[in-house]
Amino acid sequence: MNKEQHILDSWKINAPHWIEVIEGNAIESRRLATNNAIITAVVNARPGTVLDIGCGEGWLAKELSTRGMQVTGVDAISELIEKARQKCPGNFITASYQEIAGNHILGENKFDAIVINFALISKESTEELLMALPSLLNTHGNLFIQTLHPHNRKAIEDYKTGWKAGSWDGLGDKFTEPYDWYFRTTEDWLLLLEKSGFQQLKTTDVLHPQSGALLSIIFECEV
Repeated sequence: MNKEQHILDSWKINAPHWIEVIEGNAIESRRLATNNAIITAVVNARPGTVLDIGCGEGWLAKELSTRGMQVTGVDAISELIEKARQKCPGNFITASYQEIAGNHILGENKFDAIVINFALISKESTEELLMALPSLLNTHGNLFIQTLHPHNRKAIEDYKTGWKAGSWDGLGDKFTEPYDWYFRTTEDWLLLLEKSGFQQLKTTDVLHPQSGALLSIIFECEV
């Protein structure tokens, strides 16, 4: 099966379970650190308009909206978009990353910031999307990407860019159809962002507040 299609198929199947998990605040790392980390990063840039790509059920869009930002959310899973529309004000669109990259949905709209929170898990569609994003940002606009910290794979001696086996471990037994996901080293992330036309690249490590373990990394850059 096509790996990128399998990712979408899995999310379509598991969307209601994901909504339940997020609305129940059931993921410890998000509750303790990563949610606040991405909110803080975006707020500090003081954007007026934000494009939330892979917005899911809308939790981040809601948080940014309550802080005075005008948010547009895009996700490929229609059930998640419907929940986002119920949750907060803003413009929410069902569309794939390929459709965003092809400029089929946003027209002439440009944004002060784009945020992609734990939503870049494929290869070709991620690369195509990132190449297109500079054209969607205003001058000196910011891109924020949060993803699982790549250095954690050093502990299992698998710190090499490529497809990895995934799972829904830790989210309960309702989840089915785990998918492979595309891993990039920190160095390869930075190279991809530079190749895509971004500059002023900055990284922030997000740590578990008690153990100090690496949870995620936030890439921040601008056009």
